[in-house]
Amino acid sequence: MSSTLTVFRKELADLFVNKRFILLFAMILLLSTASAYQGANYLKSSSSTSTNFMAIFSQGANGSSFVSLMVTFGPLLGLALSFDAINKERKSGTLSTLLAQPIFRDSIINGKFLAGAVGLTLAIVVTLGVNMGIAIPLLGFGPTSTEALAIVALIAVTIIYLCFWYGLGMLFSVYCRETSTSILASVATWIVFSILIFIFASFASNVAVSAVSFNPSENFNFTGGNFPGNFTGGPGFNSSMFTTPTSVTESRSMIASTISSISPAYLYSDIASRLTGAVSSSFTGFSVSIPRFTGQQYNLYTALAGSWAEIAVIAMAMVVCFIASYMLFLRSEIRPAA
Repeated sequence: MSSTLTVFRKELADLFVNKRFILLFAMILLLSTASAYQGANYLKSSSSTSTNFMAIFSQGANGSSFVSLMVTFGPLLGLALSFDAINKERKSGTLSTLLAQPIFRDSIINGKFLAGAVGLTLAIVVTLGVNMGIAIPLLGFGPTSTEALAIVALIAVTIIYLCFWYGLGMLFSVYCRETSTSILASVATWIVFSILIFIFASFASNVAVSAVSFNPSENFNFTGGNFPGNFTGGPGFNSSMFTTPTSVTESRSMIASTISSISPAYLYSDIASRLTGAVSSSFTGFSVSIPRFTGQQYNLYTALAGSWAEIAVIAMAMVVCFIASYMLFLRSEIRPAA
């Protein structure tokens, strides 16, 4: 345990002077501060949401909000801290020097992951604290006790979400010996789960709904002109084969949501939308749509009850990434000149 704490303190100290972490954290803090200001102005100008403090985290001009920033830049923050956590030290030889000390391998991987989790936690807490520090004076009121608990829940879910990406980056760092390979794998994974999967979901839903909306193999008796003119039902006519615009939209949205649920970004956006009292707008086909406020009374219990499955999936994915990194690191061969 003492060796784990030693590695943890050393990694945490290095984290706070890491230029990648400082730049990404400063960018997220700056953008979220602007979104908090915009969200506060939105609350002041909208009478239907004037008492819902949680809306500052999901509302902003041009779709900018804390939730949208975490969906887009959160994975980059986690991956940037961990994609070279192991292979960089292995390549430079410092890892073999560290193992020459009375420090076990499991202490190294545990200390690194713990330091990354603490660093991400501090970044999220500071960001949300600054957001509330800006919004409260502008609004003239703060969060209620229920909303304060919702903010704590949002912090916890965001930490789990970022730790998943941190663990995934560490897995690439353990598996890939070259840092260039691990960073390419990290960026490719981020692109697939944050952009490409939503494009594919939109395409697949359009194709699937178009295929079942009309079946040309059926026989129809048409009168009064050519299709799609007037026609009367005959032996081959079945009105259920025609899909109304509402059902088409619902079917397309259901298929797209099912495919998109593979992405942790989509799951996090769905959870955060419920915790902030918002619902996702229409599916855009490119990325997770920005939540909008529903105007309904906020209920934290309902939000958590509807999100436990998504939270469990993200947490399980984080654990799987860490266990895979742990097992690979314990079995890997480390040489002084490697």
